[in-house]
Amino acid sequence: MKTVLRLFYLTIICVPFLMISQSCRDTDFDTDPSISLTFSVDSLLFDTVFTTVGSSTKNLKVYNNHDNRVKISRIWVDEGSDSFFRINADGNSGNYIENVEIGANDSIYIFVEVTVDPVNQNLPLIITDKINFEINTNHQSVDLVAWGQDANFIRPNYTDPDSGISYHLIEEDQVWDASLPYVLYGFVIVDQDRTLTISEGARVHLHNNSSLIFLNGASFKVNGSLENPVKIQGDRLEPFYSDLPGQWGRIWMTAASKGHEINHAIIKNGTVGLHVDSIGSFTHPTLNIKNTVIKNMSSTGLLLQGSHVVAENTIVANCGEHSVYINIGGNYEFNHCTFANYYSIGIRQTPMLYLNNYYFDVDGNVQIRDLERAVFGNSIIYGSLNDEILFDFFPDVGEANYKFDHCLIRTTLDISTPEFINVIKNQAPQFNDFSINDYRLTDDSPAINAGNPDISSLIPFDILGNERVPPGDIGAIEYHEIDDNN
Repeated sequence: MKTVLRLFYLTIICVPFLMISQSCRDTDFDTDPSISLTFSVDSLLFDTVFTTVGSSTKNLKVYNNHDNRVKISRIWVDEGSDSFFRINADGNSGNYIENVEIGANDSIYIFVEVTVDPVNQNLPLIITDKINFEINTNHQSVDLVAWGQDANFIRPNYTDPDSGISYHLIEEDQVWDASLPYVLYGFVIVDQDRTLTISEGARVHLHNNSSLIFLNGASFKVNGSLENPVKIQGDRLEPFYSDLPGQWGRIWMTAASKGHEINHAIIKNGTVGLHVDSIGSFTHPTLNIKNTVIKNMSSTGLLLQGSHVVAENTIVANCGEHSVYINIGGNYEFNHCTFANYYSIGIRQTPMLYLNNYYFDVDGNVQIRDLERAVFGNSIIYGSLNDEILFDFFPDVGEANYKFDHCLIRTTLDISTPEFINVIKNQAPQFNDFSINDYRLTDDSPAINAGNPDISSLIPFDILGNERVPPGDIGAIEYHEIDDNN
């Protein structure tokens, strides 16, 4: 009897203890402050054309790659109730969800839906948001990206098995017209010996860090017009982003690409506008560019490396480092161009025009690349620094041939040498309003009637379509009385 009673008392004492112990194990979560989650993707992309289909759903997988259970204290969408996106986390719906558990070495699904009014024509081109996760006071997030307008979406269609880099490869000649904007996401590569042609009025938008790249023998033809220029810019169209640099990568014309022609384009708000990387032909320019504006680049407007470039009626303005960077030699001609740099985001310490004729190889040995020719005719090179021109030529070796003919420049260089012909030094060009990229000349500009008539006669109209009257004004824009209402 005593034995039975002892067993009875032990049962009363131990069973609750076991229940408590088991309950503790059931609610035991890993509280390590360094713990983190893993996601199936770092950006969830919705490529539905929302003007024809109003909503779409995708899923995200969240992994707990740890040997203990974890609790996500909260999951929420940045824009909250104003977001176009809604989430469902492990069966719980809403834009703010708390206390979501994931078992050891387990995972859950997050379903994300985006709904856009298909008749709302005022939507941004790109709709972005974030899903945020807080676990043990740590914060992680996954980007959400959707397109809010009808467009042609150019996104990765191939992943390189060796590098893991994803990109979109254009394998046939293509013509992009003005019917719908083109949105580039990631690297878009034009294959060897293929041509990408952009028709007048077309709009090309590059997402953050996206670039357009041309391989050997590939060509870029931009056929804008005065009335309908081609526009190349970022994909954020809100007013805050209208002049914000660094929103996309670069247009890169790689070594041995050839025959690039750009006429009447506006290229703005990237990191590098045009990167021309070596001579594709000794008889024809690698790049022939006319009537084009390149502006608001966080680094460089024209990055030219040993290339052959002819430019006329071109404006390159407001770049964080250089407007024109001529590196490792080449052959260049710039006529009736305006290079203006009053970059105001941060402090620019590099001159807008840089010329160089050498580089150091991987062994540290100097390699000379002749600057065969760099001619600036009837052009303005002026900005906010006291010296806007830098020559970096290797001493006593190689060629460094340059000429400034009837130019207006800001520099500390000695202009009494034969390389400077009728140059106006350190006189402000009197732009109408450089703070808004208005590089028209006012009536007191020293650039008026200061051009070389032999050059201006070859380019009888300015970038705005105005006729040049000999001897012509220096720069891309001929002086005309400015109408304050226009």
